[in-house]
Amino acid sequence: MSTVLASQDGRRLRGDASRRAILEAATQVIVTDGVDHLTHRAVAAVAGVPVARISYHFARIDDLLMSAATEYLGAFDARLRRSAETARSSERSLVDASAQFLHELVTTGAREFLAMVEVRLVLHARGQVIDDSGVLDVIRSFGADERRATSIMAAMFGYAVLAATAAEPPDRADVRAYVASILEVVR
Repeated sequence: MSTVLASQDGRRLRGDASRRAILEAATQVIVTDGVDHLTHRAVAAVAGVPVARISYHFARIDDLLMSAATEYLGAFDARLRRSAETARSSERSLVDASAQFLHELVTTGAREFLAMVEVRLVLHARGQVIDDSGVLDVIRSFGADERRATSIMAAMFGYAVLAATAAEPPDRADVRAYVASILEVVR
């Protein structure tokens, strides 16, 4: 490999690493303090980088919000696909795999999930839409048509918001009973 190519690859790797660190810091600010506190300065402080680096990668806060949401959804979709694979391989039933995923989302993952709901609402108010096709793809992979997949996603999302904002998180058995009822209704 030539020195020029190696230098360009090194810059690209450093740029990618810097961008990931910025997105992680942005998510941390959103989860900890809310969308209203997301500024280039706040992200720079958490990421430990100069403000100019944040502005270089994300000129506008909306760009940072959309990228943070996209990054979160990418990781969310990957976790969901792994969970679906365990159901497909008969390691667990679809209901059990879905219930475990949803229970984790509304308990240990509740703060991050709710922060991304807030991001979604803010972006929507600003005329931007988040792509949820990854979730729908996973649901359709179990044989659900578009209408059923959309119904399942809406029911699970609504339940997740309600459960994550409840005074007490639901126990695993309650989540499983809900998931079983939704999957039964839409068959």
